Amino acid sequence: MKSPLFYSLPPAGQKIPLSAIMSCLDGIQSGGDSTPVDRFKNYLGSKYLHYLSSGRAALWLALKVFARLRPGRNEVIIPAYSCPSVVSATFKAGLKPILCDVNFDDFGFLYEELEKKISAKTLAVIVVHLYGYPARIDEIQRLCRDNDAYLMEDAAQAFGNAFLDSPHIKLGLAGDAGFFSFGRGKALNMMHGGLLATKSAEVYEEATNIYEGLNGCSGYQSLNYCVSVGLYALFSNPYLYWLPQRIPFLDLGRTVFEPEFATSKGMGPAATLAGVMLDKIEKEKDVRRENSRWYSDHLRDMFSSGGWVPDEYPYLRYPLLVFDGKKRTRILDTLVSKGTGATGSYPTPLNELLDLSQCMKDDTVYKNARIMSQSIITLPVHSRVRAEDRRNIRNIISQGLHEN
Repeated sequence: MKSPLFYSLPPAGQKIPLSAIMSCLDGIQSGGDSTPVDRFKNYLGSKYLHYLSSGRAALWLALKVFARLRPGRNEVIIPAYSCPSVVSATFKAGLKPILCDVNFDDFGFLYEELEKKISAKTLAVIVVHLYGYPARIDEIQRLCRDNDAYLMEDAAQAFGNAFLDSPHIKLGLAGDAGFFSFGRGKALNMMHGGLLATKSAEVYEEATNIYEGLNGCSGYQSLNYCVSVGLYALFSNPYLYWLPQRIPFLDLGRTVFEPEFATSKGMGPAATLAGVMLDKIEKEKDVRRENSRWYSDHLRDMFSSGGWVPDEYPYLRYPLLVFDGKKRTRILDTLVSKGTGATGSYPTPLNELLDLSQCMKDDTVYKNARIMSQSIITLPVHSRVRAEDRRNIRNIISQGLHEN
C-alpha cells in the first residue's frame, strides 16, 4: 500500500507545539527537570512511580521485581493479539511468555481460556488496554489473587484514560502495577520515555533498588532527542507527513520484534517537555472523544457488531472490525492511499510474527486473535483530524462495504 503525495494524516499522536520544543531545549541547558516524576504524580494521583527510557523498559522493571518477590514462578500470560514489545520485555526479564486468546468486546482476554492458562507457574498476567480502551479487569483481578499472581496493566496506549464504570480510576492504576509509553504516536507524545506505576510499597522499594543502578542519558542523547522532537513536530504536519512515510528505513507503522533494547532512566529534557504536554492532554482527550463519538454516530448503522463501541471515549485510535476479508482489504487499501491515517494495526497474532515465531515455538491457532488481525481497521481521532477527513473516511468505508 503506497502512501499518498502532498497530504497524509498520522495515525495517532498528540501535536507537539513550538513552546514544548523550546522547553525541551531549555531542559538541556538546565540539565533537565530534577523531579520529573512529580509532574506525573500530580496528574495521575499515584505516588509510586518510576520514570524510564521507554514503556517496555518500565514493563521489564516490573517483571524483574515480580520475579524477585515470587521466586519459582516464571510464566507471564499475554494477550495473543498485542504489541510485540510486551514479549520483548518478558524475554529480557528472563521469563516465559504464555499467550492467551482475546475477545471482541473489549479486546481483552478470553476469560474462559485465561482460567485454563493460569497456574502455580504464573508470575503475572498482563492486561492490555488496546487502542486506549479499558479492558475489563475485575474478574481477572480475582483470578490473579486466587492464584497468587500479579496483575499488570499495559496502559502504553491509554495514558490519562479512565475505566468506564469508575471514571475516577485511571487505566494503569488498578492492578498491582501498570506501565505507560510516551513514544511516537502515544497519548502523551513525548517521543521518549515510559512510566511504571506500582500499587504497594514493597514492589516500589524493590523497583527502586533496581532503578538506582540504571544508567542515565548522555548530553549527546539529549541533544539528539531534541532534534528528533523538532523533526517530528515538523513532519507530523499532514502536508509533510507523506515524506517520512516514503523513506523505507524509517519503517513507520511497521510491527517489529526487538529482543534487545535500552533499559535506562528517563531523559531529563523529555521530562521538561512533559510539563508542557501534560497541560494540553485533557484538551486533546476532548478532541479524541468527540471524533470517536462522530465515528460511532456515522458508522454504527454500517456495522451490526459495532453496538459495543461507546459514543464518547478518548480512544488513541478508533477500532473497527470488518469481518469480510475482501471488503476489509479494499477499504483499508483505499483509506491508506487517500492519506486518511487509517491503519491495519498488528498484522498477525504474536506467535505468527516471523521473528517471534522462532523464539516462542508456539504453533497454537489463537482463533480470535487471528480474526482480529485480519479484520481490524483503526481510524485517527487526534487533533489534526478535520471534519473533511472524517467525512472522507466515512464515504470510503460506506462505498467499500457496498461494493460487490
